[in-house]
Amino acid sequence: MSWTTPDGSAPLRPTHVLAHLSDSHLTSAGVRYNQVLDADAALDRAVAVLRSAVADGRPLDAVILSGDLTDTGDPDAYRRLRAAVEPLGVPVLYVTGNHDVRTEFHRSLLGRGDEGPVLQSVQVGGLRMLALDSTIPGAGHGRLTAEHLAELTAALADPAPEGTIVVLHHAPLPPPSPLLSYFALEAASRIALRDAIAGTDVRLVLAGHHHLAQSGTLGAIPVAVAGSTAIRTDPLAPNGHERTWASGSFNLVQVYPDTITVSVIPVDG
Repeated sequence: MSWTTPDGSAPLRPTHVLAHLSDSHLTSAGVRYNQVLDADAALDRAVAVLRSAVADGRPLDAVILSGDLTDTGDPDAYRRLRAAVEPLGVPVLYVTGNHDVRTEFHRSLLGRGDEGPVLQSVQVGGLRMLALDSTIPGAGHGRLTAEHLAELTAALADPAPEGTIVVLHHAPLPPPSPLLSYFALEAASRIALRDAIAGTDVRLVLAGHHHLAQSGTLGAIPVAVAGSTAIRTDPLAPNGHERTWASGSFNLVQVYPDTITVSVIPVDG
């Protein structure tokens, strides 16, 4: 079926289609996430949706995984992660989360030995994706160091032909629960990131960590948070309580010349 519009104009079609997954929390073999969930099976359900879409001729230009890819940094979990997503045959951008172990993440996914944060850059056509490391080894909350933000500023000094998407794990938005407030991105880092991307070619910020699909703004830049592939935070839990559901999702990011849309794709078992 061809796409038509009511006024006869050409339908808008995306220049880039990105799958944004987050918080897969793959555990050691035989261990269930939070002692309840099979995180591998949850990730496989999400990847199966993408695999089916690609087989049916739907475009997919890249996959972004925005942190907490493993629950404890198990090297085998990183190997299983790569085995799940890389057969999709598109560039994959792996981002560090607070549950990841930075040194093992670098070794297993980036083939590097760095101990400090790494600014990653992946370009698909004219669209650039820059990944920040907002983690603090041994801590659950997030921070962006001045040196790391200086790297970002230097990279943004040279605009990309079709703009830039910045990715980090700790969402620069108000968290949806008291527990996540305790593990949030530090306010000074959120403000510094806002100032660093203001007036640049950054079109969108992508993040995870909240286990809940969210949208907001950082200054004038839109922010889209992907839910976890395994679990969903309930922002309407009773006062004084945290509640989660076994419910996965990912975000489909479609980039157009003059806008970007983000659609939540539920993937429940």
